Amino acid sequence: MRWNDLDMTKWQESDINTDSLWLINERDKSGKHKNVYHGNFIPQIPNQLIRRYTQENDVILEPFMGSGTTLFECEKLNRKYIGFDINPAMFEYVNNAMGDGKYENNFYINHCNSMDEQQVDKSLGNANEKLGIKSVQFVLMHPPYMDIVKFTDDENDMSKIDNINEFVKKFKIICENSLKHLDKDRYFAVVIGDVYKKERYCA
Repeated sequence: MRWNDLDMTKWQESDINTDSLWLINERDKSGKHKNVYHGNFIPQIPNQLIRRYTQENDVILEPFMGSGTTLFECEKLNRKYIGFDINPAMFEYVNNAMGDGKYENNFYINHCNSMDEQQVDKSLGNANEKLGIKSVQFVLMHPPYMDIVKFTDDENDMSKIDNINEFVKKFKIICENSLKHLDKDRYFAVVIGDVYKKERYCA
């Protein structure tokens, strides 16, 4: 595991979860974490992934920022962060949460349609300039669970899609737009949930 700061000679003493099934009894509510947004994920998930696949000062890109869960973990773990979201309401909330300014030079967030290659490239260019970087070292994607929770009325919002084939088609575009900015041989993670449609489960 060359892409982390873990002492692998003492992995058994670490709190990194090495099981294939992660059982998390209660979501972390410390610091800036507030369960105020439908669909935000448990902070322990990005915490585990970031510590496992990145080193301090690495850059994490998140095409679905949501309410800032991963950003707050990046601040705690001393990583840089770039986040995009199609929901403009989230930017006021996240900026207010980050209002103390201590981490100001280490993150960049923007209202962006991650399916739009030009928007993504332009936003990444602005992020690179602000953070003094050239690429990212980890991409973390936590897309909406199809139309279980509709977040906006934007026609490009993935949460408006009720067809699994259409969802996968558009999600592939987002992957292509994001992963081309990822350093070679580095990792990305996709956090998904089950969706129950017409008496069938889709994952």
